[in-house]
Amino acid sequence: MKRSDATLTDKLAQLVSLSLAIMLVTIIATQFAQAQVLYGSLVGRVEDPSGAVLPGASVTVTNKDTGQQRVTTADDSGSYAFRDLQAGVYDLKVIQSGFKSYLKAGLIVTINNVARDDVQMEVGGTTETVTVTATSLLQTERADVSTQIDKSQVTNLPIGSGRNFQQLYKLIPGASPPAEQHSDAGNPQRALVTNFNGVSYSNNNTRLDGATVSYPWLPHIVAYVPPADAVETVNIVTNSFDAEQGMAGGAAVNVSIKSGTNDFHGSAHLFHTNSSLRARNFFFLGDKLPKNILNQFGGTFGGPIKRDKLFFFGSWERTVRRQNVSPFRTLPTEALRLGDFSGTGASIYDPATGNPDGSGRTLFPNNRIPADRIDPIALKLIQLIPAPNQVVTGVSNNYFASGTYEFNRDNFDFKVNYNPTAQATMFARYSFSPSKIFDPPSLGDAGGDALAGGQPGTAPGRVQSAAVGGTYTVSPHVLIDANFGFTRQRLGAENVDIDQNYGLDVLGIPGTNGPDRLQGGYPRFVFLGGTNFSSIGNPNVSNPFLFRDNQYVAVGNLTWIKG
Repeated sequence: MKRSDATLTDKLAQLVSLSLAIMLVTIIATQFAQAQVLYGSLVGRVEDPSGAVLPGASVTVTNKDTGQQRVTTADDSGSYAFRDLQAGVYDLKVIQSGFKSYLKAGLIVTINNVARDDVQMEVGGTTETVTVTATSLLQTERADVSTQIDKSQVTNLPIGSGRNFQQLYKLIPGASPPAEQHSDAGNPQRALVTNFNGVSYSNNNTRLDGATVSYPWLPHIVAYVPPADAVETVNIVTNSFDAEQGMAGGAAVNVSIKSGTNDFHGSAHLFHTNSSLRARNFFFLGDKLPKNILNQFGGTFGGPIKRDKLFFFGSWERTVRRQNVSPFRTLPTEALRLGDFSGTGASIYDPATGNPDGSGRTLFPNNRIPADRIDPIALKLIQLIPAPNQVVTGVSNNYFASGTYEFNRDNFDFKVNYNPTAQATMFARYSFSPSKIFDPPSLGDAGGDALAGGQPGTAPGRVQSAAVGGTYTVSPHVLIDANFGFTRQRLGAENVDIDQNYGLDVLGIPGTNGPDRLQGGYPRFVFLGGTNFSSIGNPNVSNPFLFRDNQYVAVGNLTWIKG
């Protein structure tokens, strides 16, 4: 028995040792470490004019926007590597005794990418400098298939009504055209869905500054969409994902919010459209187009709090839409409201006659229900239903409903970057988006479906997203980065009558309302038997609803550059 225990202990020790070895191999890069999703990397090799490597060369990169510098030394193979660089424009300087100093300006580093710049030194004194202007760097260090959308593309390319940067996904090879789905109440950010390479859009995974912004109830859309003017860069990986970008079978989307720099920068925008500015549909028969007004306005501002150390950036955008909606509905005529069905061609039987199984019942005389036989609850219900306001042949579409749909949303983004030393960087971001939507019921006091086809009544919403992260360079070959993200989504919709128990207190129907507030309001009444009368009450089976979802993500990376 003791021998078996010892054998088991030995096997367990071997298993633990093997697991630790696998973990160690995983975090050691055999050549140049790859960039994490929040940052970029710059790698290269230093050579003399003959192509021989120059170990020991001093290599410095400087962020042109923030002034932060990183210094390393070329290793025995002449290679250098800068990891965990904040996205931006950098200057590269190389110094080696016996050679002219090398300066390359304008190197662009983007998130989730590794840029390579090999340096060929010229013989001369270090007081002499060879200056080179950077060109686009070819991505040769990673196997994944990715596309980069930078802020200039987001700003300058047409992204249509709504100013949603996700419209630019159509530029990505293998992407389907982005499209809106769901009601405004369920998707107040008006997030778009896109398939990549034929894979379901539910398999996409989107992060904002490292924080997951997925929508648990509707996984094919995101919970938060930042304003276009706040976006620094978007990286979309569509194939050959690395281990850090798991949970993505369709695409791994990494979005970065802008950061402040050593200079103050700001912007303002106003986007306006209305029905008078839109083309008239050839088949539209009305005298004039219904009112449809959309305004989006806001701005950004950022700069230094302390030069070269502490920076801020903020953005705000407000979206306001007002739309006149005028659908047709079918309601009971005045004769039907009085119990007169003589003109319908239908047979109305007296439920008080005949057998319990319904057979043997007799018709009401002339298909008219006597006034004293109409149920008091039905009378109350009839009084709530508006009378037809259109003269039509027959019954269909005899009521013209009209009302104004209202959409209001704000998007706030705040970001602070802090570089306490040349070895350390930190950032914190907070995004907040309250929204309020009103889609009036088409039948007034009688409820009915929403005029614009969404959730009837009021839909308040609030989305919050926060992220904090940082990097620390222990040595030129050992780096640490970590980030934590949090997203909270609170969305709901409720009809205008939710605070009154219409079914129980007004109509007097037992069991139609409960003690909970969400059980209040108007019951749903659906007309069957082949009729086309509009439903009354609250016809939306998903109303009221309330989503409250919290998401957390924490990532830590230890990188050892060896080789």
